[in-house]
Amino acid sequence: MAFLDTFRPDDKRLFVDAADEITLSRGQYLLRRGEPGGDVYVVHQGTLDVVDSRQTPEIILATIHEGTVVGELAFVDDSPRSADVRASSDATVFRWTREDLRELLERNPGLSTAFYATVSRHAAARIRELTEGAVSGAYLRGAVPHGTEELAAWTSRIATSVKEALPSIDADLRRDPSDPDVVARAMHVLDHLEREVDALFASTRDPLGGAFAAAELTRELNPYLTRSALAEQAIHRLSGAIGTGQLLAQVLRDTAAGEGPLGQVIDRWLLDRPTFSALRAMDRAFPDVLRETLASDRTRRVLFLGSGSSGTAMRILGTIAPPATTLTVVDVRREALAAAVVAGRSASDTLSLAVTQESVVALALGRAKQTVPDQQDAVVLPFVLESMPERIALAMLAFARARLAPEGVMVIGTLGPSGDRSLVDRLLGWPTIRRSRQGLTSLLAAAGLAIQSAPTLPLPAELVVAAAVAPPGPAD
Repeated sequence: MAFLDTFRPDDKRLFVDAADEITLSRGQYLLRRGEPGGDVYVVHQGTLDVVDSRQTPEIILATIHEGTVVGELAFVDDSPRSADVRASSDATVFRWTREDLRELLERNPGLSTAFYATVSRHAAARIRELTEGAVSGAYLRGAVPHGTEELAAWTSRIATSVKEALPSIDADLRRDPSDPDVVARAMHVLDHLEREVDALFASTRDPLGGAFAAAELTRELNPYLTRSALAEQAIHRLSGAIGTGQLLAQVLRDTAAGEGPLGQVIDRWLLDRPTFSALRAMDRAFPDVLRETLASDRTRRVLFLGSGSSGTAMRILGTIAPPATTLTVVDVRREALAAAVVAGRSASDTLSLAVTQESVVALALGRAKQTVPDQQDAVVLPFVLESMPERIALAMLAFARARLAPEGVMVIGTLGPSGDRSLVDRLLGWPTIRRSRQGLTSLLAAAGLAIQSAPTLPLPAELVVAAAVAPPGPAD
């Protein structure tokens, strides 16, 4: 049933009357991946394609037909867009902006009840489709291109070797969780899994085949992987900033947890992967880098643009003052800001803390309702760029650069390439955009920035201090 047809006639009329009508030409984009969510759309005429443009060639993930709602879940949880959406034919779309829709629902309790009930039914239907597909083993099978029998056999061999080895290890660990020989056996199996996963995806050039292999491996190994607290949260996490922030917090805590001794061993092994070790190394380095970078003889102003990384903000809180410092923390997650406020109360008397609830992507794209101060001595970007495609990353850097005082610097932490990337991106479902030092340098240069210094950290950590490059002077 079409989304609007679920409402009573009076509510439907009220809802439609509040909409803007957008006309799209074939090939024109309605939404771009990484942009802030919140606006809601319904296709009135024509069709749209959901596209994963990170792959080459790109993948059309789904086709959206007339009457279908788009963006309703992002309206509820403020998550960013997870894929590009463009018109596959000339199309007309109804749009409700986040602010207008919230005001409409607040004024009309009956319509609000109907709207959220319909959104809940749509979400439940999608979850049911995914669950039934996983149970039947059919999820993505129908989309596998012809000729992928070898790929399917390879994923089966990887999964089978793990499933044959772990039951006996599980039994031995239950008898003696601290037996070093048994723990070493488990680590050997997991190390072999990482190498096999890396080889599999390094040789898989077809994006659809890669998506199939990732889904199959995760499904086959799910009973073992999800015994690890980290893997369970990664695989089943909420989309958007909320889920990413919770997962990042678990990585930074660095405490192994899980179901039984085997779950804790798998969790410890995952936490020790290069990607997660690098995140923790950057988290520890941020306060020291800021102390070494900031002037020590005057009041300083620091802007922290976070994406769920409240733990890093709190560690900075306790170390950068004195001298007098004004720290502004920006995060879309209310609980992250609340934690920063609590930490600020016990920080130095010379520290002044301000918090702003806003999406950093919305700030970068000029779509935010809140503003942040400029003339900053330092702008801190922790664990943000690896979630942003090039266009949005450039906008983010340009926004941050515009907040700097003349001698100000940016302190940027992000991830570079690593051997465990396929494990993290594919098996755990935590995709990231990795840039080498050269790629990061080029990105900064495109935003008018240059690297001043970079502490030595374990790869794939990339933590740099960058400053604005003066524009060229007038020609002689």
